[in-house]
Amino acid sequence: MVARTVLLVVVAIVISWLEFLLGVAKTAFLGIEVVLWTDLVLLLVWVAGMVPLMLLRASNTYVLRNDSLEIRVGIVSSKSSIIAPSGFSDLEVTRSVSGRIMNVGNIVIRIQSEDRREVEMEKVRDPLRVADRIREVMARPVVRIEAQPPIRAET
Repeated sequence: MVARTVLLVVVAIVISWLEFLLGVAKTAFLGIEVVLWTDLVLLLVWVAGMVPLMLLRASNTYVLRNDSLEIRVGIVSSKSSIIAPSGFSDLEVTRSVSGRIMNVGNIVIRIQSEDRREVEMEKVRDPLRVADRIREVMARPVVRIEAQPPIRAET
């Protein structure tokens, strides 16, 4: 969101500067100056660019527990996946150039199952630190002790 906002502000400044340089900024169109129309259009472009990011943030929730990773996806209808250490196979972090600058990236988790599926965590802040924490939890050995019924001694 920050990168898109900064880019749009830079574009707005350059376009406004060009409008003033060419002398068309104060020209009225439908009773409103061209420079204000430009700002309005750029504001609408910014809102249109932010909506998908806000929906992504509202629809994806990642919860790292002591013994599993829970991924919830959806707003109206939701789907929840729990990845246990026994099913964990591989973890991959991908970051674009802008993602490196903003310290944001995607984490892909591969799960050992019949269909060998992948779960992608999108637009994660500080993905390298998050990936290390996931590895810590998923690499921890799981020991389960089952309760056994009491033994009765017969005489």
